[in-house]
Amino acid sequence: MKKREIKAKRPWKRIRPSGYISHGRFSSIEEPLMPADNMEFEIVTQADFIREYYPTGHAINDPAFYPDIYREEEETVYDENGDDTGKKIRRIYKELVPRYAFAFQQIITIKQLVHLCGNDIQFELGAARLTDEEQEKFLSFREGWLKKDMEVEFYKLASSVKKTGDGALVFYLSNRVLGCKSLSYMNGDTLYPHYDSITGELTLFARSYYDYDDEGNTTAEWLEVWDKKYMYRYKKGVGKGRTVYDVVIGIFGLDGYVQVGEKKPHGFQRVPVAYKRDEEGACWSHSQGSIDGYEMSFSQMAHNNQAFGEPILILQSEGDSVDIQHDLNGTIKTLSMGTDDKASYLSSQSASESYMKQIDTLYKMIYEQSFSVIPPELKSGDLPAAALKILYSPAYEKAMIDAAEYQDVLRDMVELFAYGYGVETENTIAFGNLNMRYYIEPYVHINNSAVVADLASAVQNGFMSVQTAAEKLETIYTTNAEYDRILKENKENREAALADEIAKKKATLLASAKNNSSTSGKQNIKPS
Repeated sequence: MKKREIKAKRPWKRIRPSGYISHGRFSSIEEPLMPADNMEFEIVTQADFIREYYPTGHAINDPAFYPDIYREEEETVYDENGDDTGKKIRRIYKELVPRYAFAFQQIITIKQLVHLCGNDIQFELGAARLTDEEQEKFLSFREGWLKKDMEVEFYKLASSVKKTGDGALVFYLSNRVLGCKSLSYMNGDTLYPHYDSITGELTLFARSYYDYDDEGNTTAEWLEVWDKKYMYRYKKGVGKGRTVYDVVIGIFGLDGYVQVGEKKPHGFQRVPVAYKRDEEGACWSHSQGSIDGYEMSFSQMAHNNQAFGEPILILQSEGDSVDIQHDLNGTIKTLSMGTDDKASYLSSQSASESYMKQIDTLYKMIYEQSFSVIPPELKSGDLPAAALKILYSPAYEKAMIDAAEYQDVLRDMVELFAYGYGVETENTIAFGNLNMRYYIEPYVHINNSAVVADLASAVQNGFMSVQTAAEKLETIYTTNAEYDRILKENKENREAALADEIAKKKATLLASAKNNSSTSGKQNIKPS
């Protein structure tokens, strides 16, 4: 595959309303065929997502979207002696309007990530009966999962998808030691996945990024490619790093990439990449229109407050009998006027109720459209689990949908980790044969003591095993092999109790033997 074909990627898009319900009419006598309806979209790039994520890049800060105000005024021209020459000069002044951008996108991202990644990935063995060896390998797998920080890597992947629309994790083996690297457009990586058109399997994956000099100028572009067996690296000079060779091959229509080093086998049995793309784009995409409207309305209200928020001074006098002294900020400090002059204030305007209703509605819809919940004010103590789930039901429902949509990339992560960590620990076959079930458990704010009480009640009433309850508690207290620890402690307690009982019996037998010996000695004594 040519390098230009490798660097091909479908854009993100937002549909336009053009053509909506404008397809003609028909009578009931003759029904036509379904007409072709070509939709129109606006292309959205990942750079647009980053602009939306940071408040400094919002559209409200662009004068083309929200222009400043220009005023034209006439000024009299005076000569060197200060006399009026009769000439006028028109000057244009620019008034900077207030602009307010809010970090709604960052708030929405954090809220969705907390509910998606707040709990660790749940692992369970699906076999009805487990051997000691299977249990041991399963615990080894989970210890390796935590040791290699795979929970953190999953968070990085989800964070990249929520912010930029896609993300990837690349697994590698260095001296038979497993490693993982997160790739994201936030870090300068552009990702190019390629799939089999029939099976949907990832057959090729590429990543491009740039090198920069100490002045921030682009010097080279790197292209790293993974297929089912090998990893390739290519380099092309760009910007100040572009050479005559690059110019010449560009004239002949070549891509200009030069392979660096030889292809290297990556050591996996498939493309060692777990990739996730969200076709909706960034997680706040459905709220972006409301966010732009809110920032525009708030900035306009701030402009009105700046112009009319302070009361206006009204002076009624004849001639120049009024003398006003200001401080450096323009505030009136002293006011001298005649006995017949009058001064008063014109009351300032206040925002209308309908205008405030508009702003409040926009603020509410920003969160509702992204399934985020504004934390409620609680007037009582701890709430039960059911009440908390109801309060946070929009966020919890969104996390449930995300858990299903992220299951495919989670499967890729587990398979690649099982193989790579199996190579590192020489347990490839054992990890591959584990009948594991893994899934994402959405996080919801809940009192841990209530969970422990419910598990204890289930065990006490006999419809849950101690092992299952211990595994559930591992997700709260982040321990591993808790049930094995319980068995070990019980065994040690039984052994200690048995040793104590044996010691007591020995002591009793010794005491009885001493009593018998002393009694028989007394009976053998004869009087003289």
